[in-house]
Amino acid sequence: MRKFYSLLMVLAVLMGLVPGCAFAAEDKPVLYNAIITMNYPKSTTTVYAEMDRLSKKVATYRAGKKLQVTAVYPGWVEIKLGSDLGYVLRNRIDQVVPLDVKNTPPYGVEVYTYMTVITQDTPVLYKPDPEAEILSMLTAGAKIALLGVENGYAKLVHKREYGYIDTRLLKEIVPIAPSVELGDKDTPISVFCSFYSDNPDRINNLEVACVRLMRTMQPGESLYFNESVGPFNKSTGYLPAPILVDGVTKQGYGGGSCQISSTLYNTVLQLPGITILERHPHGASGAAYLPHGVDASSGDLDFKMRNSYDFPIRIEASCHDLCLFMAIYRADV
Repeated sequence: MRKFYSLLMVLAVLMGLVPGCAFAAEDKPVLYNAIITMNYPKSTTTVYAEMDRLSKKVATYRAGKKLQVTAVYPGWVEIKLGSDLGYVLRNRIDQVVPLDVKNTPPYGVEVYTYMTVITQDTPVLYKPDPEAEILSMLTAGAKIALLGVENGYAKLVHKREYGYIDTRLLKEIVPIAPSVELGDKDTPISVFCSFYSDNPDRINNLEVACVRLMRTMQPGESLYFNESVGPFNKSTGYLPAPILVDGVTKQGYGGGSCQISSTLYNTVLQLPGITILERHPHGASGAAYLPHGVDASSGDLDFKMRNSYDFPIRIEASCHDLCLFMAIYRADV
C-alpha cells in the first residue's frame, strides 16, 4: 500500500509544491539534517536569500557544516539560518537524513499526481506566465507527468527547475491512482518524466532501451537493469553516444541508457512497495537532466530493484519530443 501518500501531500506544502503558504523560519519544521558536501573540501558554499544565484548572499559555509533542511526544490534546498531561511544549491549538500524516517519520504522524492498526452504544440514555461521563457516545446503525442495544477498551470520538474504548462492547451489531465489499491491496468500507480537533448544517436538508444525495459514483474521478482536492458552494443541496436562516467562525458555504445535507469528510479521511488537493491549516482555532480541526488547510473555500474508488493506490476516507457516518460501499473486488475 502506498501508505505515505497522504503524508507526502502534506509535506508537499512544506516542500514548496503548493503555493500561497508562507511560513516564518521558526514555524517551518526541519525535515532533514544534512551537511555541506565534502566533495569540494577547499571551496566554500554560498547561502542565498532567494533561489537565485544573483540574489543576496547571506552566509558562506565550509565543507562539513551541518544544515537543517526545511524544504526541497528541484535545484535548491531551503535551510534554517538562525531566525531566517536561506537557500543552498542541492549539489552542495550531502549526507541527507530524514528526522522522521517513518513519515518523511526519501530525499528528493516528489509525487506526481496527474499525467497528460500533448495534442498540440505546447511550450513548457519557466514560470506560470504566458510571456515566460520557454524551456521545451512539445508536440502532439508526448506523454508528460505532472506534479499538480496551480492557478491554471500544470506543474512539473524540468531538469533542475520547475516547469509550467498552460492547462488551456491540454485536452485531458488524467489522475494517477491515489493509492496502489485504486490502480488498475489503465490507471498508473506512479509516473515520471525527464527531458533530454536533441542527439539522434542518443535518442535511438533511449528508444531501444525503452522497448527492452517494458515488462511485467511478478511479486518478489527483481530487475537488474544492465542484464535486462543491455548488453549495450551494436548487435542489440545501440549506437555510440555521450555517456557520463564520474562526471566526465565520453562516447560509448548505449549512451543515454542511464537516463532510462534514472527515470525508472524516480518512478519507483514514489512506491514504497518497490525495494531498491542497488543504485549509484553519476559522480558528485549527478546527471544534469534530473534534480541533484536522484539519478541512477547504469553500464559500468548497475541499478537493481525488486517488486516487494503482493501483486504484479507492469512497467511502460516511451520517448517523444525530447521527453522520456515512464508509468507503473498494477498488472493483476
